[in-house]
Amino acid sequence: MKKLAALILSAALLAGSAAAISPEEAFPKVNEYPGFIDVEAGSWYEDPARICAEVGLMQGTGHAFAPYQILTVGEVATIAARMNEAITGDPIPMATPKPGETLPWYFSYVKYLEDLGIDVPDPEKQATRQEFVSILAAVVPEDMLAPINTITTLPDTQDEAVLRFYNAGILTGVDDWGTFAPGNSLTRAETAAMVARVARTDLRQTFTPADYTPFTAAGLKPSDVLFTNGTTAGAYLPYVQELIDGLEADCAAQGMEFNWFNTVDSVTFLDYVKNTALAHFGVTAKDGTQLYKNFDVQVYYSRYLDLRT
Repeated sequence: MKKLAALILSAALLAGSAAAISPEEAFPKVNEYPGFIDVEAGSWYEDPARICAEVGLMQGTGHAFAPYQILTVGEVATIAARMNEAITGDPIPMATPKPGETLPWYFSYVKYLEDLGIDVPDPEKQATRQEFVSILAAVVPEDMLAPINTITTLPDTQDEAVLRFYNAGILTGVDDWGTFAPGNSLTRAETAAMVARVARTDLRQTFTPADYTPFTAAGLKPSDVLFTNGTTAGAYLPYVQELIDGLEADCAAQGMEFNWFNTVDSVTFLDYVKNTALAHFGVTAKDGTQLYKNFDVQVYYSRYLDLRT
């Protein structure tokens, strides 16, 4: 029993030690950067690709990095397995095929994670952003994800692992509102940026999502297209809200209550907001999609005020 207790204590100490090391200690430089021929100097992914290669978490294909190639689940599993090996010191056993047997290149990495109890989807399919975060979150300890942001909600997910990566500055979303887009695929360049932020804390991003209240009030997503010229709700709603805020401020300055049927230059507030917004985006009401036709600015603003109180 004493021997068993000693082993348990030793394991606990080792686990605590592994979890307590910094990302820079866990992922030291182990390779010289090969200078990928398709990583353009000065590009936004140049430093992430270099760092990922230097610390051994991502490799290229020969002399190329293939930055715009879509990531597969097998590649995510490989990155996660290498991370876990670096963090814990638990080596990845590389499987030896039996005579006449051919194993897929990702076999050892996937098996390594599955032996840890980590669920890995079909390794050959394109990885989603949610799968990427879920697999990495299973191997990166919370100690390495010290929060630098205070984000409590996102437009399209409340997943705890995703929020943890946002608050650690690993993720910033696909738009100003922090939309995660969990079902979207991701490129190797995008992956390198996020992996490099795990390995190097100085690359992590502070981020405050823009106010999403207008979209909640309107029942729209920023990416929703409202006009045939491609104008989206992400452009249209903030501008409409800016116009309304200006009218509210003018009323307050004159000691008046805001009312949609007040007038400005002999035009009602309601028509002023509608017409000014249309002119701003170079469209007419006839150019509106069904989403625009369903949009009622008065109902929208009433809901907006309810959400703000």
